[in-house]
Amino acid sequence: MTVFLASRVNALDKKGRVSVPALFRNEMAAMARQTVVVYAAPEGGYLYGWAYDDFVNLANHIQKMPPLSPARQRLARTILAAARPLGFDDTGRIMLPADLIAEAGLDGKALFAGQGEYFTIWNPERFNKQIKADADFMEEDLAALSALWPTS
Repeated sequence: MTVFLASRVNALDKKGRVSVPALFRNEMAAMARQTVVVYAAPEGGYLYGWAYDDFVNLANHIQKMPPLSPARQRLARTILAAARPLGFDDTGRIMLPADLIAEAGLDGKALFAGQGEYFTIWNPERFNKQIKADADFMEEDLAALSALWPTS
C-alpha cells in the first residue's frame, strides 16, 4: 500500500500534461502497474488520484456491497464509472482529460496533496481556501483521531 505525503505545485501545460511529483512516483515504484487512476471528487472542485493497485483495492471494497444496493450503485457511478486510468510518459507526466481539468478549475498549475493512501489534485487557490476552512475543525478532528489512538 502506498502512503502519499506532502504537497507540491507543478505546471500544467496546454495539452493537459502535468508531472506527478517524484515523491509520489517513487511511492508507486513497487506497484505492478505504473498507472494513476484519477476521477473528479463527487463533491466537486478537485480530483482524486490513486495508484492503480490501491484503486483496485477500493473497487473490491465497493464490490463487496450487495450488488443492487443503492449505496453500491451510487459509488459505482460516482467513483468506478468516473475513474480514468492514466499512464506515465517517459518524463513522469500524466495527461489529464479536459473535462477533469475543467472540473478542478486547473489553469496552468496543479497542486498535488498527499492524503495517505491517495492524493488529490487542486487548483492551488482552491486548496489554500480549503486549508483555511479546515482549520475551523482542527480541534474536533484531533478529538476524533484521539478516539482511535490506543491508550497504554
